[in-house]
Amino acid sequence: MTCHYQTASGKINVFEFPSQNPKNDTILCIHGIPSNARIFTYVGTKLSQAGYNVLSMDLPGHGGSEGPRGDVDFEKCLQSINQIVADLKRSGSRVFIMAHSMGSTFALWYAHSFKNSVDGLIIMCPYIHINNIKRSDTEPSAGMFLYLLLRRILTPRSTADMMKVLPQYAKVSGEEFEEVVRKKMINTEYSYRFLVDVLATRNSKVAELADIVDPILLLHGQKDRNVYPQVSEEYLKMLRSQNKELKMFDCDHWFYDAMFFNQDSPKYSEESRIRFISTIRDWLSSFR
Repeated sequence: MTCHYQTASGKINVFEFPSQNPKNDTILCIHGIPSNARIFTYVGTKLSQAGYNVLSMDLPGHGGSEGPRGDVDFEKCLQSINQIVADLKRSGSRVFIMAHSMGSTFALWYAHSFKNSVDGLIIMCPYIHINNIKRSDTEPSAGMFLYLLLRRILTPRSTADMMKVLPQYAKVSGEEFEEVVRKKMINTEYSYRFLVDVLATRNSKVAELADIVDPILLLHGQKDRNVYPQVSEEYLKMLRSQNKELKMFDCDHWFYDAMFFNQDSPKYSEESRIRFISTIRDWLSSFR
């Protein structure tokens, strides 16, 4: 089931997983880069069965949302998230934001810019840069980063294939993700403006990203090579919130494929995915 919100970024496409009880809490999901809202289908379905209203938004320029492909206006996007949150809160239900990987950048900057606007955050493997902590196996080389900076100055809105900018990304992400890229199920072209201003700069402003007062649950896989678990461990220490928690899992970036477009791989069991969902559900139920 899909719906649309008219926002500062234009029309935003949203997938809905409604609870049987429309008065229950609502979770707004924000996908990473490169990805789209469909990656939350499994999580949204399971949490709606547990009694939560779940909505997964396509970021501007992704999936069914309006906007230039891969050239997100970051500030307008934060305004769009706030417009959706405000609309959801009119029903009287509490609203939580759940975000994965680079989607966490949007969620954390939103929480920093619009304090006390949501009732809590569920942040999975945040792609943030903390000094003296290696973030990932997929970082661009020094030469590539200088090239990106130059293109940011000369042709900010032209695009580059993220799989070429970060050549290890698809390999580190696993065979299932490589197949998604091959089938062109997601957009992998991003503007030099976005790659430098958001992917690099916004993720490096840790003082702002740590200035979060909302309750926050961090989730991370111990085998994650896209974002090392040490990032969440250090970030937890820096967070201003008094209600903060980190849960680790014996998995990679995709949480037993619970955070993926399908659950077809025989590598992971449904039992493992249910344990992951139960952790989220238990944290949410502590607010009831």
